[in-house]
Amino acid sequence: MKMPIGFRFHPTDEELVVHYLKRKALSLPLPASVISEFDVLGTHPWSLPGEVNEKRYFFSSRGRDGGGSGGYWKPIGKEKPIIETGSNEVVGMRRALIFCGRKPSNHTNTRWFLHQYRLLHFNSTQMVKRETDGDWLVFQVFQRKRKARKHAAKMATCIDFTAEDRPVFYPPPQPTSPSSSEITEVSPNGLDEEESSSFITSCIRN
Repeated sequence: MKMPIGFRFHPTDEELVVHYLKRKALSLPLPASVISEFDVLGTHPWSLPGEVNEKRYFFSSRGRDGGGSGGYWKPIGKEKPIIETGSNEVVGMRRALIFCGRKPSNHTNTRWFLHQYRLLHFNSTQMVKRETDGDWLVFQVFQRKRKARKHAAKMATCIDFTAEDRPVFYPPPQPTSPSSSEITEVSPNGLDEEESSSFITSCIRN
């Protein structure tokens, strides 16, 4: 389903797992027909349907290795638990992957990323977590934006007022501690702090 102009599909991790992936695995009606079925791992990111500059979501079955896509998806960082509000139980896991293109000389990282979501079923009697019987996964595909060098150059030319340069009628800045409302889990590029660190490490190795 194509979203109306001005509307964006922007679910949280919990909403994506609980209201879409879980219902898909149980063959229940979905809240909206906005996630299509597609072989994500077997398709080059540029060839995926939808707007390239927007985050895209797809259902796909397990067992795809991406062999025919001209590259492969490499995991970065650790899996993140998805916790359901209210029950406070882990209902799914999220993993970040980066697309690596195949070249004759070496394998190079690209700016394509995806978040892979899978379900977990919590068995309270055995106190263990196991994967559900369903074979469905849901993917969020996006591009990491490049940092604008021109903007960085402009920022470098700005005057930095030191304590000696600051006018006497301005009070000195007081140290502050970040509040919980100021801390965000995911950066504007779509990756959290640990995933971004793993991505940088991967680039250095390559």
